[in-house]
Amino acid sequence: MMSTTHATGTGKPLDLASSAQALPASATLSMNEAVAKRRAAGRETIHLGFGEASFPLHPLLKGALAKAATRTGYAPVLGIPALRQAIAAYLTRTRGVEFFAEQMVVGPGSKPLLYALLHILDGDMLLPVPSWVSYAPMAKLAGRRVIGVQTDAEEHHRLSPEALTAAMDQARREGADPRILIINTPSNPTGSMFDRTIVEALAGWCKQAGVTLISDEIYAELAHGWREHISPARFYPVGCIVTGGLSKAFSAGGWRLGYAVLPAAEAGRAAMQALRSLASEIWSSAATPIQEAAIIAFSPEASIEQYVRHSALVHGYVAAQLYDTLCQLGIPCPRPAGGFYLYPDFAPWREALLANGVRTSDELAHYLLEKWDIATLPGTVFGEEPEVLRLRLSTSLLCEPEHGPSEEEREAALWQILDQAELLQSGEKSGVAIRLPALQQAQQRLKEVISALAAGSPQ
Repeated sequence: MMSTTHATGTGKPLDLASSAQALPASATLSMNEAVAKRRAAGRETIHLGFGEASFPLHPLLKGALAKAATRTGYAPVLGIPALRQAIAAYLTRTRGVEFFAEQMVVGPGSKPLLYALLHILDGDMLLPVPSWVSYAPMAKLAGRRVIGVQTDAEEHHRLSPEALTAAMDQARREGADPRILIINTPSNPTGSMFDRTIVEALAGWCKQAGVTLISDEIYAELAHGWREHISPARFYPVGCIVTGGLSKAFSAGGWRLGYAVLPAAEAGRAAMQALRSLASEIWSSAATPIQEAAIIAFSPEASIEQYVRHSALVHGYVAAQLYDTLCQLGIPCPRPAGGFYLYPDFAPWREALLANGVRTSDELAHYLLEKWDIATLPGTVFGEEPEVLRLRLSTSLLCEPEHGPSEEEREAALWQILDQAELLQSGEKSGVAIRLPALQQAQQRLKEVISALAAGSPQ
């Protein structure tokens, strides 16, 4: 006979865990979807809200993926051996540090690898302010406290050992146990890069403090040329984890292929085993055809190396052009050194913005989107206080041709821009005039915004 006794719990089907109830969607992905909806509805929008490298895929990578399409078996959890070897050799060539295949972990993007690392490592997380939007949510989901560390806005958001010490001491007084530091150089959102002196000082501080340093180097290949990218792994090999992937330099974000490099010492090997175990229960392995095709991206190949170099030059050129416009408009902004981001501060226009009901960076981003059709991201999503009037502008999509061409015409236009990249270095002396309508539209629209604010009438 079936029992008529019922459970007396108060739960309901599909109740959410407390960690998920207040978790917002990624601000960058949400903005990209919002712009797509606006454009589909016929509302043209200047898209400075999403950082996606959108150059055409290199033909050798396209061919390699087609060739590997039938490789449908599961790959090893840590990655196929040939790819791990190729990444190790690539990083040895480009980072000035000798790495070995045994240190490499391949995953479905560097983002899940970062999240997994925060699960296996001990301690709470020190996080520079501002920082990429996903670091703090990932740490909180992994059960880590997040301790913000203020950077020096007057010095391109420089992170100092003194600021780290102050943040650590305060965190310990409050019962936290900071044992992890994440840095991102070149930086999302600021576009800044740490110079050698700062990198060495940060590595030295982490070594002395017994802190694991995670160096997110996803934009390393897109340094603009006036400052060298320096990996802290040079100075802290026993305690530094390096992450990277295909999404930025190779314009292959949708491939979802990332790597993490763990130290070769005994502690690194133990972390490798823990990471392997966690990965085996979550994603099993990155897609095998993508891994096979990625081997060529990290192998010595002149045309691919030229592609990456030209991408960096074009991104640097576009960022520099918009940076010059901001400076001319009286909007302070760190000079971009890598990647495709700008982080301007609209504080000089605070009084005029207040007349338009704008008090916070969220309100400023909303004002620019709704009144001027400019999509940006507010400083709050990068950890800033609401009253700080900083925005992140992404310049990566300002290389796109005007709307309307076929996919073939779009690719041809982008390849033409890449082919002219070397000439951009010489500026006006080269006599090269590259038409970038999206960039020009963004520059003009920002000028109109500041002109309206200067006129003093609410918009």
